[in-house]
Amino acid sequence: MLRYDKEFDPKGSGGPAADPGRYAADDEVYVFDDDEVVLAVNVALKTGRPLLLFGPPGSGKSTLAPNVARILGWEYYEHVVTARTEPEDLLWRFDALKRLNDAQAQQLVDDMGYYYTKGPLWRAFAAPGGKRSVVLIDEIDKADPDLPNSLLGPLGSLSFPVPWDDEQSVSVPPERAPFVVITTNDERELPRPFLRRCIVFELRSPTKKHLLKVADSHLGERYEPELADKVAEHILDVRKKLEDPAAGPSTAEYLDALKASQQLGVVPGTPEWDALEAVTLRKRRDGAEPTG
Repeated sequence: MLRYDKEFDPKGSGGPAADPGRYAADDEVYVFDDDEVVLAVNVALKTGRPLLLFGPPGSGKSTLAPNVARILGWEYYEHVVTARTEPEDLLWRFDALKRLNDAQAQQLVDDMGYYYTKGPLWRAFAAPGGKRSVVLIDEIDKADPDLPNSLLGPLGSLSFPVPWDDEQSVSVPPERAPFVVITTNDERELPRPFLRRCIVFELRSPTKKHLLKVADSHLGERYEPELADKVAEHILDVRKKLEDPAAGPSTAEYLDALKASQQLGVVPGTPEWDALEAVTLRKRRDGAEPTG
């Protein structure tokens, strides 16, 4: 175990406070069983740098941020990036259509701020009560290459100008700076200046031990060790046969199979189980077909 002064320490944080007989949501539990992941979070917190997460789909990139927020008791904001995401969307969004309609109806509001929606970074910088925040910027590689570099200014200076008044700015002191988690599926190369200003960590494909811990944490009282073990073995076997093991069934798909099996009363070794595997795990993946 890595020993150092942790600002973020998931041990002792507890699991979901809700009814243990139900399935836990993704933002209620996260298995921090890799000390290096915890170290990466703490390095990012201490340096004030964004944490850039690489890793195969389903490795937990998107669920890390809300669980860090839960454990630390901080506010949480997120933005899922798409091909249409503009750099300013992370700061604000201007509703030009609303302003046009108001202008045509002669109902323009004098305060330009009325036509702006605050983005996740704006809300994090101005979090209520001076609370600190965790911000997730999910799948940044789906956007134009200009978007990552557009973050360097606001995150480096912890401020940005108000869009309708250059003499005003939105800022946050370093001691209340948000913890920014950025995920990428590595579908597009990210700019080197951006990478240099991030703490970079790659999440590994889950092991069987990790999958079983995830199942136990999410399923609670409904956890069935024999079923969880069988499905985990199936996933690992599928990955061994694939040219790209990372393209195999994800942790989320693993949980789907377990939950569906329990709720539908489908047990391994039956035709119904083969059909359930096909729709939750195999999903037309080459090499994932049953052998017998």
